[in-house]
Amino acid sequence: MTEDGPAEETHRRRSPIPRTVDALAELSGYTSAVLIIAATLVVCYAVALRYVFGASTIWQTELSIYFLMYASFVGAPYGMKYGDHVRIDLVVGRLRPRTRQLIRVATNLLGFGLVAVVAVLGVDLWWQAVESGKRSGTAWNPPLSVPYFILPLGMFILALQFLVFTAQSWRRFRSPSPEAVADEEPEGKVPPA
Repeated sequence: MTEDGPAEETHRRRSPIPRTVDALAELSGYTSAVLIIAATLVVCYAVALRYVFGASTIWQTELSIYFLMYASFVGAPYGMKYGDHVRIDLVVGRLRPRTRQLIRVATNLLGFGLVAVVAVLGVDLWWQAVESGKRSGTAWNPPLSVPYFILPLGMFILALQFLVFTAQSWRRFRSPSPEAVADEEPEGKVPPA
């Protein structure tokens, strides 16, 4: 153990891949937060423009929707990293710790498979928009390749996060230490006091 504490020591021992995925999840969370604020400002600007000056914009609705799409899809890995996604553990919580870890491995693999399929289909949709030059068809008319890229980007990072969690759960399952098996909180999640 170092003077920084066990959590810091554990973080230093982790391989570069989980650290990189954690950094991507952090970045996705912070950029999502910035874009939520930006979407709020865009909507406030449009409301002020309309009610104070009697004018309107052609871009604010779409832009705020794209920002919120980004926050939803690309921000998902951040939520998963901190254990903020919905989890129903009525049955699983009553199982032995080792069994819980095995179920966690299976559900993480299923989650990985699902988001990997969505990412691949999202890349296909994005590439079709790039090749065809498809546009939104509104007065602003931005190319749809930009917002279509949001889905595969978020799902790719989320798939990586699922793989990291699968490896962590598998390590806990294989560990002879009961404390390691029982430790179920995601890496950055601070358990309640």
